[in-house]
Amino acid sequence: MIAPALCFQHVTKKFENIVALDSISIDVPPNSIFGLLGPNGSGKSTLMRILSGLIKTWDGNISISGEDYSSSTQGYINKLGFLIEAPSFYEYLSAIENLKILSRLTNLNNDKIKEALDVVNLTDRAYDKVKTFSYGMKQRLGLAQCLLHDPEMLILDEPNNGLDPSGIREMSKIINNLHKNGKTICVSTHILSEVDTLCTHAAILKKGKHIATVKLDDDYHADATYLLTVDNASRCFKLLSTDKDFDLKLVDDNSLIVKTRVEDAVKVIRQKISKTDTVHSLSKQSNLIVYFDD
Repeated sequence: MIAPALCFQHVTKKFENIVALDSISIDVPPNSIFGLLGPNGSGKSTLMRILSGLIKTWDGNISISGEDYSSSTQGYINKLGFLIEAPSFYEYLSAIENLKILSRLTNLNNDKIKEALDVVNLTDRAYDKVKTFSYGMKQRLGLAQCLLHDPEMLILDEPNNGLDPSGIREMSKIINNLHKNGKTICVSTHILSEVDTLCTHAAILKKGKHIATVKLDDDYHADATYLLTVDNASRCFKLLSTDKDFDLKLVDDNSLIVKTRVEDAVKVIRQKISKTDTVHSLSKQSNLIVYFDD
């Protein structure tokens, strides 16, 4: 049996009286794009800070490719590439000069620098000063930085945070290409649609707890999920629940979530509901919304 690329077993972290991570157990499959999904304060960044060594004390066990992480932190950090928060650079130096400095500080040679810049589509800006870079370009340079030692796995903490739509597309394309070339990538985010379009798997975190792990395969994407707003959600719930093609979840007095594989679902739902109620809105949502409706 192939060991998980990354395995958290009952990982717990407390900050005084605050439980940031409550016995988290998650397996990250090899060669996956694995999303850590949750709202702010769910524990995503705490997990990544533990992995990076920024948080030194915690309970539980972490293994990388079947080997214990805690026994030799430095040895296993070398298997990982980190992009935690916004990267910092010498603004008055060029991209390539910044990467050369990092290579010297970490006892790496310069062989991988041009390759890393090519991977993140910055070859044509290699000799430009970083102060001329957009925020998205700096994020990509940060990704190049964590590729220099050719890690087995990339740990990216909200890499699309603060990017405009074109920057998000560019970063997502780079992540997909790295995945196709054999990298395992762990990405934290609070954006459901980002996980839907980018990830192969996702772990749902809420208030420091692991709620579920979802495989985003063809079967997952075959479903369509809608948020329905009406005058009386309970009445509509009873009406739709007689049809086995609908999986329903009541949100509040006026809203319910409808998951289905029915063709022309919007038309079908409206036709059924309009006989007894008024449809105020019917909007397509991520299938993951069922974990975040409270």
